[in-house]
Amino acid sequence: MSSVYVGAVMLLALVAVAFFFVFRRLVSRHKEADADLEWCRDFSIARYRPMERLFVEDDYDFLAAQPGFHPRISRKLQTERRRVFRHYLRCLRRDFDRLSTAAKMVLVHAAEDRPDLATTLLKQRMVFRYAMLVVEFRLTLQTLGIGKVDVRRLVSSLEAMRDQLRQLTQHAQVAEI
Repeated sequence: MSSVYVGAVMLLALVAVAFFFVFRRLVSRHKEADADLEWCRDFSIARYRPMERLFVEDDYDFLAAQPGFHPRISRKLQTERRRVFRHYLRCLRRDFDRLSTAAKMVLVHAAEDRPDLATTLLKQRMVFRYAMLVVEFRLTLQTLGIGKVDVRRLVSSLEAMRDQLRQLTQHAQVAEI
């Protein structure tokens, strides 16, 4: 009987902690500075295109064909490229969050409610988070020498968020005129 009581208390504590984090996230306000529409208009996906080439096998094949090659050189290059790749991922996540925040702000300040667009933005966030999780997992496997990392889905998710924001801002501008 006491083990049931202890289990129930632990479950209640976990639910309370989870509720606290969800509530804190919901209550926290995004700064309108994060929703800088001018930055969003100038934002370009092109800055993330080099990510797609960081782990190209041709580079390692070329390196292996050079005189004096040692496998240690290839491992060091891979380690350095993973470091650069992770930096790109952090920037990509930050930029996606900025675009998403701007889109939310446009929706909040819109003249009419658009639950369909809010749903679309939520789905895009979910797709992005899933794609980020997959890339992180594949990067871990690649560290172990298993598989390859493909960021095209992640970059296209960022591009979709940017395009959605542009459509929202164009619609808002037309509504103001």
